[in-house]
Amino acid sequence: MPVWHLSITVWSRRDELVSAPKIAEKEAIRCLRGVGGDREWWVWNEEARTGHLRVAITPEENAKIPCGLAVHDAGYSGEERRRTR
Repeated sequence: MPVWHLSITVWSRRDELVSAPKIAEKEAIRCLRGVGGDREWWVWNEEARTGHLRVAITPEENAKIPCGLAVHDAGYSGEERRRTR
């Protein structure tokens, strides 16, 4: 299934990577607002201090994406859940 995929990190004012999964998740949801369907997958990688939000692409969006632009995504996707709005 094609998805929108956003990777996100949180940095301190001292330019240090911090572990802030709740802040990252909230910002990722905001960034992908307005696209995709009603299912999403969120996963936080503590070791990398990076969050990944994936949102299912709608059939209408998929039809507008140029051939070759959408690619398979590697990695753990997290648990599927209803879309956070």
